[in-house]
Amino acid sequence: MTMFQDWCTLNGIQAIPASPTTISRFVNSISPLGIEKVFEAVQEISRAHYTIGLPCPCSGPGLVTRAVNAISKIEPPRSWSKATSEQFMHLPWDVQSCILKREEQRDQTVRDKQNEVGDLRAKIRELENGNQVTVAA
Repeated sequence: MTMFQDWCTLNGIQAIPASPTTISRFVNSISPLGIEKVFEAVQEISRAHYTIGLPCPCSGPGLVTRAVNAISKIEPPRSWSKATSEQFMHLPWDVQSCILKREEQRDQTVRDKQNEVGDLRAKIRELENGNQVTVAA
C-alpha cells in the first residue's frame, strides 16, 4: 500500500478512500513493473479498503480491471464464443490466469488421449495385418 500512498502523495490525491479512476491511473503509471507487481499493488489497495470497512474500489468489471487486463494482455481461450470471450475480459487477472491454466491442462489431456488412441489404432492394424491369411495361387 505504501507504493500507492506515495504515488497519491506525489499526485496530490487522497489514498483512502480511493476512486476506481485514481487506482486505474496508478495502475497505468506502474505498468512497467509488470503484471505480478501491479496485481499485488491492487490487492493491497483492496485489502486496505476492506480492513477499514470501505467498499473495494478495485472489484468488478470496471476501470481497474480493464487497466490491469491491458497490462496482462491475456487472451480468452480460442474455443470460447465471442460473447463468452467478452465476459472473460471482465474477470480479474488472477481468475483469468486460473481459467487459462485449466484450459491448457484440458487441451494437453485431450492431445495425450488422442495420441493414445492413435497408438492403439496402429497396434490394432498391426495385429490385423499379422493375422491375415495369404492365399497362394
